[in-house]
Amino acid sequence: MIAGIGTSGHIYAISKRMGEKYGDEVKIVGVQPAPGSRIPEIKRVEAKPKWLEKARPDRIVDISLEEAVEGVMIVARREGLLIGLSAGAVYQAYRRLVAEGWRGVYVLVFPDDVFKYMNIVAEHLARGNRRG
Repeated sequence: MIAGIGTSGHIYAISKRMGEKYGDEVKIVGVQPAPGSRIPEIKRVEAKPKWLEKARPDRIVDISLEEAVEGVMIVARREGLLIGLSAGAVYQAYRRLVAEGWRGVYVLVFPDDVFKYMNIVAEHLARGNRRG
């Protein structure tokens, strides 16, 4: 299960329920902004999100704002889903884990949509960052 680390409520509650149902088979991956980067709605673990300690993530993945925007664009083009920046970061963490050889069934938590972040996406596109 891959989720952004905000207040950490989502990652804790989902990991708790999945752990109850599937036990140690479930791996929990938290996503945070890369050092020096800011992604709205997600925080670095140093901010000590309220529920993160209870979620006990197996891994934390750093994603930059640029990677998150790229994730938004890829999912929009491929799937027609208008996900938000934290969801774009989650998608990019998923891609990284797959590239590293992680196998299994993935659950990606997309708690937001793109509409409140349109200005950030537009700025990214204006700079010529059109991959995906």
